[in-house]
Amino acid sequence: MESTNRILSRTPHVRLGLAVVILVGGCGTEPSPVPAAVTVSPDSATLPWFDETVQLATTVEDSDGRTMQDVTVTWISGDESVVTVNARGLVTAVGRGVATVRAVAGGVEGLSAIVVAPDRRALRMFYEATGGTGWEDRLNWGTDAPLGEWHGVTTDSRGNVVRLGLGSNRLTGTIPTETGVLGALQDLQLNGNDLTGPIPAGLGDLENLRILGLNRNALTGRIPGALGDLPELESLTLSGNDLTGPIPAELGNLSELRNLYLYDNALTGPIPAELGDLENLRILELNANALTGRIPGALGNLPELESLALSGNALTGPIPAELGNLRDLQRLLLSGNDLTGPVPPELIDLERLQYLTIDNTLLSGRLPRELIGLPLDQFHWNQTELCSPADMEFQRWLQSIPDHRENRKCPS
Repeated sequence: MESTNRILSRTPHVRLGLAVVILVGGCGTEPSPVPAAVTVSPDSATLPWFDETVQLATTVEDSDGRTMQDVTVTWISGDESVVTVNARGLVTAVGRGVATVRAVAGGVEGLSAIVVAPDRRALRMFYEATGGTGWEDRLNWGTDAPLGEWHGVTTDSRGNVVRLGLGSNRLTGTIPTETGVLGALQDLQLNGNDLTGPIPAGLGDLENLRILGLNRNALTGRIPGALGDLPELESLTLSGNDLTGPIPAELGNLSELRNLYLYDNALTGPIPAELGDLENLRILELNANALTGRIPGALGNLPELESLALSGNALTGPIPAELGNLRDLQRLLLSGNDLTGPVPPELIDLERLQYLTIDNTLLSGRLPRELIGLPLDQFHWNQTELCSPADMEFQRWLQSIPDHRENRKCPS
């Protein structure tokens, strides 16, 4: 009986202990859900022009696939030179190209690929600015056809415009600044049209441009120094326009330049010595302008030069002896200037020279007898104060030149 009472007297304590155990077990809390996946919509978008926008949104899910609410999302642009994105996921185009926008939540991210492709709109602006309705051939221009099917347009595998060739196509009006947004452009040829107005400085933004041909138009104003910012440019042809002002010294930065045609304009001022830095230059034609000052001796630093045409200007001073360093030179055209002094004997080192015109200048003195080593096909030295050595060997050489003008012998 006593043992039974002791057991019963302990029973409430046992029950209380069980209650405590149950209560403690019931106070445990499940861990808070964390992001396991972030989805961005739309997952891709194309913006046709700068300052255009697209609003991105996210769906954040936990490990059970349940949508989470009120999750902090951080937006990051993979290339802020192409697009920017604000804290609410609004994307703004700032430059051409492709950028990935990331939405990050709890260490997990979702992506959206944004393409800024302004070429189509830029070409439409070009069409309107240059009298497109009056072009000789305007096939597919202004339509929804792929740009590569528009007349004169070539595109790459991504649809970027790499060539715009509309030579002799009756273009009028002005070249729009927006042409400078065709960032993949490598070849721009608009020669033989009736374009007017200035050359847009924005063309200096075409960092992939290799060929720029604007010759035989009616362009006016100065040559933009910004054209010196074209690192890949190999050929610059601006001849046959009404361009004025000086030749920009910045053109000396065009390290890949091979051909520079600026003839038949109204350019003034001196020839920049910086052109002597164009170590890949093969053709330099500045004739038929109003250039003044001396011929820079720095032009003798052009190891690849084959043609140097400076005739029909108002250049003064002597022919630089440094031109004798141009061992690949085949054409040296200096006529119609106010050059003075003798013909430098260093010209005898031009072993490949075929055309030499120094007529209608103020040059004087005796022609260097050593010229007989030059394989000339043309030699004009009339209307000067020069004379030729009277010996028979020199005279035979003169008579052997197919196109030879003047034969005034020096006094004995």
